[in-house]
Amino acid sequence: MDFRLLRALLVLVTERNVTRAANLLGVGQPALSQTLGKLREHFNDPLLVRTRGGMVPTERARELEQSARQILAEYDRMVSPADRFDPATSRRRFVVTIPEYAEHMLMPLLLERLRRESPDIRIEVRPPQPARAIEQLEAGDLDLRIAWLLAPTPTLRSMPLFQDQVVCLASRSHPTIRDRLTVEDFLGCPHVRPLGTGRPTTAVVLDEAVAREGRKIERPFLVQNFLTIPAIVSRTDMLATLPRMLARPFADQYALRLLEVPLRLPRIRYAAYWHERSHKDPGHRWLRGMFQHAGRELAGK
Repeated sequence: MDFRLLRALLVLVTERNVTRAANLLGVGQPALSQTLGKLREHFNDPLLVRTRGGMVPTERARELEQSARQILAEYDRMVSPADRFDPATSRRRFVVTIPEYAEHMLMPLLLERLRRESPDIRIEVRPPQPARAIEQLEAGDLDLRIAWLLAPTPTLRSMPLFQDQVVCLASRSHPTIRDRLTVEDFLGCPHVRPLGTGRPTTAVVLDEAVAREGRKIERPFLVQNFLTIPAIVSRTDMLATLPRMLARPFADQYALRLLEVPLRLPRIRYAAYWHERSHKDPGHRWLRGMFQHAGRELAGK
């Protein structure tokens, strides 16, 4: 049915007068009388009947009125322009999952700008749930996934944020390690790793590189927080592999050596991932732009 007929039905049932309804709809009375005839024919009901007190809707018209209101309200929402998003005044809340390292690097830069420009917006950072990420993005429970994915999901949209490189940390007073690592040095020492959520991509690429050598890292020590790793490395003969941007300040703070890993490893490539359902949303575009700006600022350091 033409939506104009439904609108005419609503106005006629509300006004109960063809002349007043015609004026509200901006049409002539003869034209609206023809429309009423079409409605009566379509629904096989008089819809409006004359009484001493004027025209009154039939029971069928009352039933149709409620359904017509719902249909037209949904239609109007669908075709109306998207709500304007003003980050300076918005109180919107966004949910993002980020590994601990990327959170440490990106969020201070992002929140510094957010507090200056968009003080009422809230960004909630949650730990990654790789097995549920697509489901959460599809359902709208998650706005962005920040991750280093070796095999990105083709159904998600994405944009690159920043790159880094895996390096090795050793104590400057290490009993055997000096300025250069060999494969034997690297595999002959105990390693400490962050436990993380699931299996971190850094651990995956490192174990794959070691496996290509026909070897394996034996029983690494696991800790909850990567921030404890430099303190452990500075006091022991353990080695740790961390992203360079994270390891560099640790090297100065804890008197550590920053060494190249003697294996072929891919570059760390962090990106933002989102679902098609969010792609054109003005607020979501703003959120992506904030992360992109933080990534560029990080890369320029």
